[in-house]
Amino acid sequence: MGPYRGGTQSHTKFLYSVIQSQQATPIYSTPQPITMDVFNPKILDASIRDVSSCLTDNQKVDLLLYAMRSLHPEGRSRTIIENAVQSCLLISTLSSENTAKARILRARARLAVGSHFGAQEGTDISGGVMPVDLQAALVAEPDNPEAKALLHQRSVTVEKLLSPLPRRRDRFSVEIWREIALHLPRHDLKALLFIPHAVSRVASQLLFRKLDLHFGGIDAEEGRGDLWTHHSGDLSFGRDEDARHAQRSADILTRIIIDPSFASAVRTLRIYAPMRDRDGAMAFQTGMLTNALPKLVNLRNVHISAGVDGILPVLRVMQTCTPRLRGLSLHSPDGPTDLQSFEFKHLAHFSYTTSGGSTNQVQSFLAQNRDFVRTVYIDNPHWIFPTNSVSIRNLTHFHFTGHVPQNNQLFADIIANGRQLESLTLCCSLDGATSQQFRALHTFSHTHGYGHPALPFLRHFAFSVHAVHRRVADRDLFPAIAEFLRGRQHLQSLVLTVHDETVQRAVGFDAAVWGVLPSLTNLRGLKITYPPDLSPGLASWLIPRSVLALALTLDHVPSSSRDPVPFLEQLRAGIPHTLRYVGLPDLLPLRNISVVVGHGFPMVRVVRVGNSYFSVARAEDGAVRELEPCPKRTVAYHCAEWLEWRGCEDACSWDPSEFPS
Repeated sequence: MGPYRGGTQSHTKFLYSVIQSQQATPIYSTPQPITMDVFNPKILDASIRDVSSCLTDNQKVDLLLYAMRSLHPEGRSRTIIENAVQSCLLISTLSSENTAKARILRARARLAVGSHFGAQEGTDISGGVMPVDLQAALVAEPDNPEAKALLHQRSVTVEKLLSPLPRRRDRFSVEIWREIALHLPRHDLKALLFIPHAVSRVASQLLFRKLDLHFGGIDAEEGRGDLWTHHSGDLSFGRDEDARHAQRSADILTRIIIDPSFASAVRTLRIYAPMRDRDGAMAFQTGMLTNALPKLVNLRNVHISAGVDGILPVLRVMQTCTPRLRGLSLHSPDGPTDLQSFEFKHLAHFSYTTSGGSTNQVQSFLAQNRDFVRTVYIDNPHWIFPTNSVSIRNLTHFHFTGHVPQNNQLFADIIANGRQLESLTLCCSLDGATSQQFRALHTFSHTHGYGHPALPFLRHFAFSVHAVHRRVADRDLFPAIAEFLRGRQHLQSLVLTVHDETVQRAVGFDAAVWGVLPSLTNLRGLKITYPPDLSPGLASWLIPRSVLALALTLDHVPSSSRDPVPFLEQLRAGIPHTLRYVGLPDLLPLRNISVVVGHGFPMVRVVRVGNSYFSVARAEDGAVRELEPCPKRTVAYHCAEWLEWRGCEDACSWDPSEFPS
């Protein structure tokens, strides 16, 4: 039996030696020689460990590097070499000689398996990036002959080895795709979602920067019932649609609460809620919203359309979790919200649409943002604008719908101080004559030889009068405004409307006002009242050829006949051929909307009659196939996006729920 000869004593000695080696027990410093004919290989491993424990770190590295030269860098050996070299390089007291040896050894191993760029860039097997091996070896020992020999052996210069990997020219980085996608409209981003490409994820991230939450149906939101005159489908379809959007909003809130990465991407949040909580669901929805708002760490703009009771709890949470909010838009049809107790001192955009109340409820809120606010939108027919609470000099966008009392100098303040204004919209009821405020500045400019010193950056101008005091007769108002606008080459959109024929006579709005239009050669969007004394054949030729979107308001049927076709046909002759959008009042007795396209505006893509929008669908030969109505939800919430999709962005009016970039 070989090793079992010698009886019980030999058995005992053999088992004892095996147990000692398998349990890795340390060998004594003066081991006794084993007088047996049996050799256990584990004893050699233990002896190597004992010897290496007596060496310094640099001696251990020198021994390890010498041993690894006997390995072939293939399969498992390659991993052993990579790990061993990395462990050597982690020693802080490693000598420069051993540093160079370790780098060169790893470079040789990588070159042996064909990884030429791996030797250059130090790319490990896991795909990470480490310091350049050959460069580091030369830095440690500039005259190392082995490193130089490796470079010459591969016939590649040091500069080429240290250059980055060549990239495929047909592949863009995610950052480049993101920069491209930032300039795309939302409808194009939605189309990119269906492309199996990295740009799909980029589009998704950009789309969810802006979120809409609907806590009630459109019909439940007071103030929106007159936004459309046609309905898509029956009532049950509308209820199903509202339920679907309510469920979608709940899913979005849940995702915000549980997914921090999704919540951190949101920049703009728009909330639409019913004025009254009829079914008791608002309490639950508001609770979810208050839990979700603190998660939106990068939220910058918020629009809330709700009743006073729905706005207040949301503002309280935002004041705590988003104190550096940049844009705030409030729509409260049932009355103004008291904002005096809230502090948002970094607002650049503020919008407030309401009715009733007094400006005292908003003056202090505006005053605390006086130095920061750049965009102001105030819509309350009964309010007088608080000029002392806003620095007009800092504004770039200004919209005011309200009341201008007698001797009020609002227009003069705007014209004199609004040098940075790019967009100015005024829709007022007047209690006194205001034409002199426009005339005085115009006279001063011409007297001192100025071209257009007032509002030099103005791109969008709108002036509407919806009522005047019965004793007011300021027939020079619109002629003065026409002179103020004449020759402005940078003006891109213009709105001049007067809502009643009696008011038109009181403020001097007649055919002569249209005479300013030919001087506005770069105008793209025009909305203007059609006066009774203007001929249709002349009116169309006064419209600048650059206009792409045209909207006419009429307070009368411009024909003795009840048939609008003759009026449309007379307009047609001078209408610009590049026109894309036309808007007409529902005052015209149209039997069919297609009459507008067939007899007056055959070139347009979108037709608006009253509050209804229609997209013109054409056949391949350009003939009109049908007029497709725009869904009511789109009209209510996404009208600007829908118009932009059809190339009619110049027809978009200022939406307070949108925030300037």
